[in-house]
Amino acid sequence: MMPGPLFATAIAEGKKNKYAGFLLAGGHAIFEVPFIIVLFIFGKISINDEMKALIGIVGGIFLLYLSFSAFRKEEKAKPLKGVIAGIALSSLNPYFIMWWLTVGFSLILKANAFGVIGLFAFIFFHEMCDVTWYASVSFLSEKSTKIEAMEKILKLVSAFLLLVFGLYFIYDGLFNLYNKFYNNIFIYCNISHTCFLQWMILILGERQLLLG
Repeated sequence: MMPGPLFATAIAEGKKNKYAGFLLAGGHAIFEVPFIIVLFIFGKISINDEMKALIGIVGGIFLLYLSFSAFRKEEKAKPLKGVIAGIALSSLNPYFIMWWLTVGFSLILKANAFGVIGLFAFIFFHEMCDVTWYASVSFLSEKSTKIEAMEKILKLVSAFLLLVFGLYFIYDGLFNLYNKFYNNIFIYCNISHTCFLQWMILILGERQLLLG
């Protein structure tokens, strides 16, 4: 849903072919799915809760940046079409890579809890969202006679969704960090209290022996 060259191409191609979004989403998936699998495997490596929370916070900040910069500059459609456009515009887009290393990776870490089933479910629903979005963009482009107005509406919707998800990721990351910090303090206090009691018992026991 990120505004960018793929989004602009979906609008441009949609004027000529209302089904262009399906082809773009297909090419996008060809590059994206292997990328997801690699991150899923990497996520199986032990990553502590603090790192997961930090990845989520960074991802949230990145989404806010994308949301506020959605109207900063006009993205131009690239001279590519169909599946090839989907592959090229995904693999050569630094924002796409950054998104997956932050926001996407945070989502994949959550899917890791469900194993391979979680991986397949994540891929399926994510790709369905992409297909629905780009197909809708190209379909509306073909139907609309006021392309500029429609493009602004789609960008506004995209920016709003990015803003909402960005705020959620930041909140979720900070909440998890707070809980982790609170739990660590609680455990530390319990250990300290137990050690203090054992120390006092030891001193009182030695004193009793000396008096005895």
